[in-house]
Amino acid sequence: MKIFKKEQAGLASLPTVLVLIALIISVGVFVSAVSVSDNLSVSGAGASDRALNYARSGARDALERIARNKDYVGDYDIAAVPDGCLEPFSGCVSVSVAAGNPKMISAAGRAGDFIRKIQVAATLDADGLILDYDWTEQ
Repeated sequence: MKIFKKEQAGLASLPTVLVLIALIISVGVFVSAVSVSDNLSVSGAGASDRALNYARSGARDALERIARNKDYVGDYDIAAVPDGCLEPFSGCVSVSVAAGNPKMISAAGRAGDFIRKIQVAATLDADGLILDYDWTEQ
C-alpha cells in the first residue's frame, strides 16, 4: 500500500489545469482567427458589389447621353462619392463611348482595390433611337 504525504495531495491537478487553460486559449485564438477571416471576406464582397454598381451606373449614364445625342463619343469619369476619382479610388467610374453602330460603351467601376467592368453594345436606328442593347461583364 502506498502512503501519500500531505504535501503531494493535489499535485496531479496542476498539470490538468495547465492543459485546460492551454486548450481554452487555443480555442479562443481559433475563434478569433475565423471571425477576422469572415469579416475580411464580407468587406471585400461589399466593395466588389459597390464597384459593379458604379460600373452599371456609368453604363446607364452613357446610354442617357447617347439617347440625348446619337453622335456622342468620349471618355469621362464620374465620382460616385466625394473625391471618389482621386487616389485611392474610394468610389469612381470611368466611362468610354466609342463611335459606330452598335455604339460600344465601356464602364469600369472602382471601389477601393476592386475594379469591375461592364461593356454595353447599343444598337441605334437611323433617327438615333436606341433599339437594343446588350450588357456583359468583363
